[in-house]
Amino acid sequence: MECNCLNRLNLDRKKAITIGTILAVVFLLIVLVTVVIIVWTMPDLKAKDGNTHICLKIDSDVKCSETTSTLKCLLEKEIAQVYKETAELDTKDTKDYFSNNVKIELKNDYLASIPDMKPAAKLVGLLANKHKGLDKKKSGELETVVSWFNGRELDYTTGFMRYGVRYQNGRLIVPLTGTYNIYSFLSLTEDIDPTEIRDKNTNATLIKHAMYKFNVKQEHDVELALCMQTHRRPTNRNFNAFSSHISTLVH
Repeated sequence: MECNCLNRLNLDRKKAITIGTILAVVFLLIVLVTVVIIVWTMPDLKAKDGNTHICLKIDSDVKCSETTSTLKCLLEKEIAQVYKETAELDTKDTKDYFSNNVKIELKNDYLASIPDMKPAAKLVGLLANKHKGLDKKKSGELETVVSWFNGRELDYTTGFMRYGVRYQNGRLIVPLTGTYNIYSFLSLTEDIDPTEIRDKNTNATLIKHAMYKFNVKQEHDVELALCMQTHRRPTNRNFNAFSSHISTLVH
């Protein structure tokens, strides 16, 4: 009886081990089949070209898109916000200025139009000939334009000065703090003597067109915008012509 019981126990153990092994193999097969199905059905992920696409983290998600369109969209949103804040600040500064400095009573409808009356000016430079004799600039030294049509002289030009802008010593004085778009257009000609012998290479000389703002606290000019051009030898050997346009926003 004891032998029969032991044989039965051994058989039961072998059966249990066999069943467990079969179940484990079946489970592994199911897992492998599932993984194969998932991999098989997954869409192909195309590699992103770092030269044409950019990946950014947006709301805890990483999204990849074309670099040009993505940066354009981001810049448009940022610029719109900056311009909105700047316009609101300028409107406040303008109203404060008129409230504190203009000693007249204004009606509400007129006061509402004040933000559009921001100080503005456009000056036209006077024609000037090339300096001769001892009154000559050193090589590489900048020439400051101080001759401008101003005041009543602007009536005969396309220039103007409005809403408190003043002219003094070749500079424009703006009475109101704010953000302004400033620009400058330069057009000049240089007469060339065909018989003149040039020992130096004029192509190496640079022409600099710049705008400056005088800093009252630091007592010196601060460069705001700049354009550099190469001074090249003219092909016609009679004259040179140059033109340049620079603009920027300044607070």
